[in-house]
Amino acid sequence: MPARRTFAPRARLAAAVLTAVVALAGCGADEEGGGSGLPDDQQVRAVVARFGVATQAKDYQTICDRLLADELVQSVESIGLPCESALQKGLADVRDPRLEIREVSLSGGRALVSVHSTAAGQPPSDDAVQLVKQHGEWRIASLAQPAGGASSSAPANTTTSKAKKQ
Repeated sequence: MPARRTFAPRARLAAAVLTAVVALAGCGADEEGGGSGLPDDQQVRAVVARFGVATQAKDYQTICDRLLADELVQSVESIGLPCESALQKGLADVRDPRLEIREVSLSGGRALVSVHSTAAGQPPSDDAVQLVKQHGEWRIASLAQPAGGASSSAPANTTTSKAKKQ
């Protein structure tokens, strides 16, 4: 029976990671993003947008290889499934996902993105997505404390940009 107890925390970790992925799914953007020469806040927005496009296309290979941070991929794979398979299982029932980027805060090699996500048959969610700069590119690292949590002020040395209404 100890194996089951050991598996439970891994299952919870996998569920948390997949929740982060679902929270980000499908913004409907068609930006390529991550381009050099763009300001960091635009690169961060582009990564989240590319994630949405790849999720809608069910391109889990791109998500795992190009958009998620190495540490997040390793956490997902620690449950015994390749990243792509875990995402496929976790996102199989997600229908009509939408994501609105509300705010981007930058602090050195980290970014925090406030998002509002919806999907058919699921309650809307306000979350904060953390990105890290890895090998010179922004990558999705985790789902952080929900937006509007205990502290709404940005840390020192942080640059913040609000979403532009279209």
